[in-house]
Amino acid sequence: MARNHNFYFDKDGTPCARGPAAEKTLMSFLEQDVQGSDHICRDLMDDLTAIEDESDDSREFIGNAHRITIRPEGVVIVSNEPAESADETSQELPPSEETYEVGLKHFREVLEDWEAFILDDQLDDPLGEDDYL
Repeated sequence: MARNHNFYFDKDGTPCARGPAAEKTLMSFLEQDVQGSDHICRDLMDDLTAIEDESDDSREFIGNAHRITIRPEGVVIVSNEPAESADETSQELPPSEETYEVGLKHFREVLEDWEAFILDDQLDDPLGEDDYL
């Protein structure tokens, strides 16, 4: 189980993630790319398993705001947003400064915690006790 993470729903019901400052990019990835999708969680965990059991040497996921690369050495998360200093006339975007690297085990733990959090909300009964006959 990952530690020092706070998962909650904002007033609009959007899942939010907070954690240590060093994991800001990881928390942003959960909020913006995984969101409330247990399907994305499962796909990412399948990718992790493929790397861990050596049936593949690299997997990639491109989301709304980030792209990740999973390799035996770990997971690299990079923002899809171009760096602030990008020349608008250039066809080639410079790499983003928001790059985050994390070990496979920690990434899996955080992803499992996020999946449990979003699935728990889906299992909550929307009816109150007084709504039943």
